[in-house]
Amino acid sequence: MTIRPATDADRDAIARICLLTGNAGGDATGMYGDETALADVYATPYLDGPGSFALVWDQGEGAIGYCVGTSDTAAFQAWFTRTWWPSVAHAHPLRTEADETLLRAATNAERMMTPLVEDYPAHLHIDLLPQAQGKGAGRQLIEAAVAILADRGVPGVHLGIDPANVGAAAFYPRVGFQVAPGSPGDAFVRAISPAEA
Repeated sequence: MTIRPATDADRDAIARICLLTGNAGGDATGMYGDETALADVYATPYLDGPGSFALVWDQGEGAIGYCVGTSDTAAFQAWFTRTWWPSVAHAHPLRTEADETLLRAATNAERMMTPLVEDYPAHLHIDLLPQAQGKGAGRQLIEAAVAILADRGVPGVHLGIDPANVGAAAFYPRVGFQVAPGSPGDAFVRAISPAEA
């Protein structure tokens, strides 16, 4: 079992993990007209975008979990809107009800720009297949990501969850996050100190 930086060769595995965990932690297969659409919004851009990082959990046969994010949400959002989404949007036509919601999010140039960005300028996403769960992979991936962000001098990181994902809501407080001020429980923040680098 190991954490390693993701490479372009992990792109398909990351997309698959995103799909298999994309329905409030469960399998989203069949929800979207194209099965890479979800990953092209929430996972694979972090292999390319500004300030991004991508880590995978690999038990010897390829990635079965990942933690992706960026240290600069504002720059990442600008790049996503101007460069990334226009380069992949043609592959994701509107076909299902879930597509409508997803594509509306993808084309929203302010989607990532929540008030949390001021104090917590980084954000991340983490997803694990069932065979990676319960082995400390989530905690280790979060700590590795926080170390990267601390090394970059980032003061804090935020993330959002689907309120239906009760496992995620229970997980984040165990790894140093707290419910964001004013959030009904669907946004979490963690301050980062230089000592965590």
